[in-house]
Amino acid sequence: MSETKSYKVSVGKRAISDYMASIAIIFNQGVKTVVIRGCGDNIHRAVTLYNALKSRLGDSIKLANVRIGSEKRGFKYVPYIEIEVERV
Repeated sequence: MSETKSYKVSVGKRAISDYMASIAIIFNQGVKTVVIRGCGDNIHRAVTLYNALKSRLGDSIKLANVRIGSEKRGFKYVPYIEIEVERV
C-alpha cells in the first residue's frame, strides 16, 4: 500500500478497543495517515479514541490536524470533529 494514502475511521457505537485494533492494522499495512471522525453524540468517543491511541502507541504517532464544523443532515445541522493522526 502507498504511504501517502489516508484512511478515514468513523466512530460509532462499537467498543473503543475495536477501533483501536482497526487503526493498528491500518498503520501496520503501511498507511501513514488516519482520520478519526466523530459526528454528533460520538464526538467525545472520537476524542477518547485518540487519547487511548496516544497512551497505547506513545511517541510513534502524532496529532497532525484537527477540524471541527457542522454539516446539514436533513433539516438539522450536526457537529463533527476530524482528528488527523500520523504515524511517525
